[in-house]
Amino acid sequence: MNQNILLLIVLLVAVNLILITVAVVRAMLRRDQRAAAKYESGVMHRPIAAGVSAPIVPLPSELTSSRADSLTGLLVLKEWNRIVADEDARVNRYRHPATVVIIELDGFERLIASLGKEAGDRVLPALADALSRNARAADHLARLGPSRFGILLPETGEVEAINYIERVREACDMWLESGAIAMRLSIGWASPGPDSSLAAAVTRAHERMFLEQRRNERLANDIAVAGQPAVHETEGSPSPA
Repeated sequence: MNQNILLLIVLLVAVNLILITVAVVRAMLRRDQRAAAKYESGVMHRPIAAGVSAPIVPLPSELTSSRADSLTGLLVLKEWNRIVADEDARVNRYRHPATVVIIELDGFERLIASLGKEAGDRVLPALADALSRNARAADHLARLGPSRFGILLPETGEVEAINYIERVREACDMWLESGAIAMRLSIGWASPGPDSSLAAAVTRAHERMFLEQRRNERLANDIAVAGQPAVHETEGSPSPA
């Protein structure tokens, strides 16, 4: 009789241990699923409404290697090209507006040459964060090169895109000046015309960006000679009186 009671107690303890183990495993699985969903959301929807802080969270390697840049958290070039192609098909089908913005951080190579790669690794995430904080949830941001970024603005014409460009320029100029960083942004943007593609708009945006780079270089040379403060001008924006 005593042996039967002892055996029953042992069985009950064993069952309880099994139930506890199952509960712990399920809790761990749910935690991992929530973490994966959070990171997945961070890759595709990192841009948020202007004025809301969005610190960049390190992404797991299995996601950063395929879809997002490990340093900035923005899309990689391959993913950017895929999204641009998808948006191009949508624009051609529904004739909705879209604008591509290309941004180059001028002076980045000089920064690396003088202060090393670590300095660049601190500047680029800050720039990516500024781009993200001033974008919308529907926008797509990518790192296209060492110091080049692309932003796809769906449902946005060129005129409306200037608002985003000016917010980004102002935000980035503030932190560059506060850190005494001798760099500036060159920005180009374009929308597809009635008979052109979004890919052609990407090319046009690059051309505008390169034009602004050359203007910035001439401006920097003039400033060095005259000792005057720099003033940014955005193509398509009102000129100062």
